[in-house]
Amino acid sequence: MRKLIAYHLVTVLPMMIVMQLFIFDYIGWYDFVSLFLLYFFIYRPIMDYKRLKSMGLVDRKGFLKSWGFIRFKFVQELMFKI
Repeated sequence: MRKLIAYHLVTVLPMMIVMQLFIFDYIGWYDFVSLFLLYFFIYRPIMDYKRLKSMGLVDRKGFLKSWGFIRFKFVQELMFKI
């Protein structure tokens, strides 16, 4: 259970921080969109790959071949499985 909670914190916390910075006007639209794209296309797929690899569901070749979108096939395992 701790691993699941840690995974959710590690994956969601950076976006929550970026959203707070945007809401309180510390960053503008351009920075917000840039950070969001970095999160969605780089950070989150890397974190999902590490979790799926530790669960033995994907290998590096398969993950890269799908451009990281194979993680959507394993949403149930990522979000709820310990």
